[in-house]
Amino acid sequence: MTARDAAIRLDRLDQFPAGLADIGPREIATLVPNPALITIPGEREDPLFVSTVLHGNETTSFYVLRELARKYRATPPPRSLMIFVGNVRAMAADVRYLPGQPDFNRIWADGDSPFHRLVHEVADAARERDAFASIDIHNNTGTNPHYGCVNALRPADLHLAAAFAPVGVFYKNPSTTQSIAFSQFCPAVTIECGQSGDRAGIAKALGLVEHVAALDHFPDHAPPKEAVRLYQTIGSVMVDPAASISFDDTEADLALRPDLEAMNFSDLEAGTYWATAREPARALRVVGEHGDDLTDRFFVADGARISLKRAATPAMITSDESVIRQDCLGYLMAPL
Repeated sequence: MTARDAAIRLDRLDQFPAGLADIGPREIATLVPNPALITIPGEREDPLFVSTVLHGNETTSFYVLRELARKYRATPPPRSLMIFVGNVRAMAADVRYLPGQPDFNRIWADGDSPFHRLVHEVADAARERDAFASIDIHNNTGTNPHYGCVNALRPADLHLAAAFAPVGVFYKNPSTTQSIAFSQFCPAVTIECGQSGDRAGIAKALGLVEHVAALDHFPDHAPPKEAVRLYQTIGSVMVDPAASISFDDTEADLALRPDLEAMNFSDLEAGTYWATAREPARALRVVGEHGDDLTDRFFVADGARISLKRAATPAMITSDESVIRQDCLGYLMAPL
């Protein structure tokens, strides 16, 4: 069976698979062999939607799923749960996604591939059940604080972000993510829970799910500004796909400063050094929310040296080369 064949069937379950409470993430495909939508009836009918395992190398959502299976194996939750379990085969292999697969968090907009049709079926099911809210659980590969991402500045969405962490991000691109799709019909948040295995991130994610499941309604006013410091994404930082990259080898085509990842969510001043490059004019690009090239607004080269041209705040900078090449180096943001 190819990765493409394994990813197009959606199993619908009305209970947690037997044994789920006792396995680890690499064993998930033994019990959930295909993407699955698990519906658990609760005391309130309109369900909380929880999105898990969209990226196979991010384990926090699995541990939240496992804890929910342990807690609600015999006891109904305070609100019905709809839990999407996504790329189980990639999780079994401990990779973001397998060859022949798309990124499972880039297929929620228009498209007619088998993968698109699968997640459209999931979204349609949540919309038909009048989902109360959506929580999509992720990890970062780089060093970041815990933070929540929203795609609408409605009070309910902001309360979701503030209930998770005091730092938040507002973004509209990429437009193909799960939370953007769900924000069209219910409050939605993506929570970034630190790196895989971060116990505090697991506890905070589980706490948010239980908090929202117990809510009767969201406040009709926004949380106070001090409850969540909100940033807006300006663009993605992309690397030249033909260049060799390194954080510790000055001989690479693109030699990024070793402590760049530690600068996530730091407000950097103009002139902050980022890298040296053999071809600085093409080494780094900033792609805006609508695909426009913003590189000349944010980076300037002085010989081989590349620095910020204006103040900006980086986020999700990663030193994982596979993620850099599959997705991006990170993002540039500004306070909203």
